[in-house]
Amino acid sequence: MPLTKLPVKPGVNREVTTYATEGGYFNCDKIRFRSGFVEKIGGWTNYSLGNTFIGTARTMLNWVNYAGYNLLAFGTNQKYYIESGGVYNDITPVANTYSLGTNPIAGNAIGSPLFNITITGHGITLGTFVTVSGATAAGGVTLSGAYEVVGVPDGNTIQVIAASNASSTTPGGGTVVIVTAQVNAGSCVASVGLGWGTGVWGGFSTNPLTGWGLAGIGSTSFPLQLWSQCTFNQDIVFNPRGGAIYYWQNDTFAYSPGVTLNNFIANPTNINSGLTLKGTAVTTSSVVSSTTITIDVADPITSGAYITASSGTIPAGTYVTSAYVSGSLSITLSAPVTIGSGVTVNFSYAGQSVPWQTNRIFSSPIYQFTMALGSNPYDPTNFNTTFDPMIVRWTDEANAYEWVPQTTNQAGEQRLNNGSYIVTALNNRQEILIFSNTALYSVQYIGAPYVFNFQLMQDNISIISPNAAITANNMTFWMGVDRFYAYNGRVETLSCTLKRYVFSNINLTQTDQIVCGYNEGFNEIWWFYPSLNSTVNDSYVIFNYLDNLWYFGSMNRTGWFDSPLRPYPMAFYSVQNSYLANAIGATDTSITLLNGLSYPASGGVYIGSEYITYTSNSSNTLSGCTRGATTPTGAVTVAASHAAYVAVTNTVANQVLYHEDGLDDNSGTITLPISSFVTTSDLGIGDGHHFAYVWRVVPDLTFTNSNVAAYPNPKVYMTVQPRLNSGTAYTSPVDTMTVTESQLPTIAPAYTFPVEQFTGQVYTRIRGRQLAVTVQSVDKGVMWQLGTMRYDFRQDGRR
Repeated sequence: MPLTKLPVKPGVNREVTTYATEGGYFNCDKIRFRSGFVEKIGGWTNYSLGNTFIGTARTMLNWVNYAGYNLLAFGTNQKYYIESGGVYNDITPVANTYSLGTNPIAGNAIGSPLFNITITGHGITLGTFVTVSGATAAGGVTLSGAYEVVGVPDGNTIQVIAASNASSTTPGGGTVVIVTAQVNAGSCVASVGLGWGTGVWGGFSTNPLTGWGLAGIGSTSFPLQLWSQCTFNQDIVFNPRGGAIYYWQNDTFAYSPGVTLNNFIANPTNINSGLTLKGTAVTTSSVVSSTTITIDVADPITSGAYITASSGTIPAGTYVTSAYVSGSLSITLSAPVTIGSGVTVNFSYAGQSVPWQTNRIFSSPIYQFTMALGSNPYDPTNFNTTFDPMIVRWTDEANAYEWVPQTTNQAGEQRLNNGSYIVTALNNRQEILIFSNTALYSVQYIGAPYVFNFQLMQDNISIISPNAAITANNMTFWMGVDRFYAYNGRVETLSCTLKRYVFSNINLTQTDQIVCGYNEGFNEIWWFYPSLNSTVNDSYVIFNYLDNLWYFGSMNRTGWFDSPLRPYPMAFYSVQNSYLANAIGATDTSITLLNGLSYPASGGVYIGSEYITYTSNSSNTLSGCTRGATTPTGAVTVAASHAAYVAVTNTVANQVLYHEDGLDDNSGTITLPISSFVTTSDLGIGDGHHFAYVWRVVPDLTFTNSNVAAYPNPKVYMTVQPRLNSGTAYTSPVDTMTVTESQLPTIAPAYTFPVEQFTGQVYTRIRGRQLAVTVQSVDKGVMWQLGTMRYDFRQDGRR
């Protein structure tokens, strides 16, 4: 018979059987469609080789400050960082400083590096970093510097790992031990039974102040820790879900830690109106009562403003609770004050009015409003109002410091009715989209006095996680709990040829880890999610919105961000720090870690110089270990015994990756190939009434942009798999043929175009009623695109 074209429709379809999708694609990994034809995706590189960060990261923010520094901000479950010039600068805020009692440090056991530190009522969580200073030796070891909290045996004790082992368990440390604790670390993997909006982080408390970073009581389980952030001028406002709002004032020299927005505003050296008590007779007699003071200024003072004095006895944190317009007025204060004659008094913005608990921070692109999504409502007489997950609060126009609603400003709040909690918000053209767990609202700026108009766009919808939505090409796309959506003035359900495949393969206990990203250069929306048997993101699905195509694959990424300020899309590869929970011998094939939940389901780790591969990860235990395994660089390691609390590191360091950069995996110190493939649905020969015998295939591929200088023979492998009937397995033999570029592109004048040449035809012996074809590359330096294949087959009987 003559050669026959078997054209294949673009996109991957898993909604029906492989035979019902005849003429399409059924399986794939690390490919995309360009102009309707399959090609391998681009590679990735470690953006800052040699630098790393601590914890699991999920969201990032990229901006340029006034001095031209290109900055990247992101939070992990343990830290918060500002990246500049490839260096990850730790700006994690300090939560508490503790002055400890006499001899608060003791070795946990003789010969162990684990040490106990007694801090009464500390509220510190696992993974938090503390700094110890002023200590003398305890158990033969002097604790000094930063340590990760690896154990919290009770509410009065934390445990850290020292650089050497204890020689005794006798308490020591002296009398001047100071412990400074950063804000509490969160979970890198959600606890089963808890999820978004299930109470305060770190426990269940009746105290409204026991939110994120403060002491909680009750359960030690907690939901996944997520950060949100936005810029304010060249500074950033950032927030851990369910916690306080923090502020980082641009400081690209020292990279000082962030502080709570409350404290930042309360400091008159940062924000103050510069108003002064006027007149020469301002003395203690000016105090009308214990809580009021008469002043004479012409400028208005905002209700809720802090009042401080350059001298005198005004208590720190005293704030104004009523406002005036001009002239001489008595202002009610929050606490008694005493002012000496001629003392200068400054008023600053209302730090006390900043929300004490917020689920997500957001910034309006119109007039620069800072918004708190899920917060405590404003009450001028009570700054500790009950948290409301459905309330939206916003600051004054272009003013991240003023949260007090006034007739003279545009600060305000609005409670939404549809839903149980606000999940996230996105900007879309001239509107803000706010998602509750069951509805979508459109928010548009209309100016004073109402400021924003809230309009319900759709009810009875869903969104699967706070980071599962993205705006691209003036449209907003998101993943719901059982379908994909798009918004372009109205909500639509996206037709998805992978819907059943994706949503039946998601670990529903870990949906908060799902992240969405935009790959602008290829018109793609990516969603990374944890598959059914994984506790971390290990899979992805892509929607090409320009061609309306879907495809999928496997990849471990915890976050994705495509910024016009960077040359390539950026992604996170990150896991939490871990240590051996118990000593292990050289032959142990099961290894328990203190915190290994964020490690991939299979892979490799280093313990000292020993490289160990494992086949499964469950309940902090790596199983199926091969001891003394050969490293990715080809070095053979030696199995050895290891003591408890030794550091365990992942094969690949935590890093920001540049995607679509090169052709291979350059996340580590060596180049590794990226294996990619695509498999067609079953291609029927006629209607399958007769068998067919395929004896020749004429390939149609291109290897354009392959790294021919380093790898002179780029190739792919074609596998033809026959099947006798739709319900039977693929039969043997399965022929795998190699298609190799045979004439390399040469350096030529710009007006010439070399004709690429590769294997002209391959011969096979395949017999069946239908067949599937797989094209795969497994080597380094290969880029390929598949065209239209031709097959030479003849009728071969009915049996």
